[in-house]
Amino acid sequence: MSASDISTLAQPAGIASRILLVTGDAPIQHALAALLREHELLICADPEAAPAAAVRSDVDTIICHQRVPPASGIAVLREIRRAHPRAMCLLLCDRPDPRLLLEAINEVEVFRLIDLPWDNTGLRGAVADAARGGRALPVLGSEPPTLDETDSLKRHVSLVVVDRDADAQQRLRDVLQPVYKLHFAAGFDRALQFMEQHETGTLVFATRAGDGEIMAPLKALKRSHPQVTTIAIDGQNDTDLALELINELKVFRVLRRPLQPTLCRQYADAAMARYWRIKHNPQAAWRVIPAAGARQESTQSLPAALLNRIRGLPGRLIETDAR
Repeated sequence: MSASDISTLAQPAGIASRILLVTGDAPIQHALAALLREHELLICADPEAAPAAAVRSDVDTIICHQRVPPASGIAVLREIRRAHPRAMCLLLCDRPDPRLLLEAINEVEVFRLIDLPWDNTGLRGAVADAARGGRALPVLGSEPPTLDETDSLKRHVSLVVVDRDADAQQRLRDVLQPVYKLHFAAGFDRALQFMEQHETGTLVFATRAGDGEIMAPLKALKRSHPQVTTIAIDGQNDTDLALELINELKVFRVLRRPLQPTLCRQYADAAMARYWRIKHNPQAAWRVIPAAGARQESTQSLPAALLNRIRGLPGRLIETDAR
């Protein structure tokens, strides 16, 4: 890799975090160098060299443009995650195909998706959140729980499904009920009643664009209890909704209709394992903190009594709302 492939654009005193920017776009390089001048910003114009650069520089955060010919940003981030899982991934893209955003969730677990043109305040906030998450230990890997942990999960931790669709309920019942304590609810309030009484590790919910009945309270739930993993059932090709799922709900996985039994089981197992890891390593919850917009929307649109019930659920790990 030549000197032109990776260079330091900013190294101020008292570095807040170390960021690797993967793009060959000169205007983006210079704009972010100015915007993020309190951080150490490294730039890599060669997408094939990015994973090695991330490891060598031990970066906290990756900011990758979706257009990094000959590769895609998703492909680059996938390789970086394998090589340097500590780093938090941000993806820059302009109104992408919703199917690409599903890959960003299911395959890369992108921490934030930055819609172009970016908002300076929002981008700086995303970088600050990513830096904090990148330093949270331990890294949330993909290794399965031990046999004893798996047995405890199955006996004591529930999985809640919020979906009125009878076919989806039956498919999930067939696949998951033999394995997990499963509960179905028609709406968030009924799901919350169950969560108040039983330890819940994963919440599976149906999405509908603009559905404040489920989306707003879920955002409040994720702010107070980021360890509860969420799986969205999405039947729409809606870019705005996909952005919301990534940034403000920190959805762990997305299932598409009609539900595929193999994926349902695979995603449920991974989600419950993720819950278990964060529960036993609370500092790692910073790696799955949603964007601040979630807090603002939930406090503005939800009744105080409902917010208090959500915040009062057992198992709160960190005071995220006080940030």
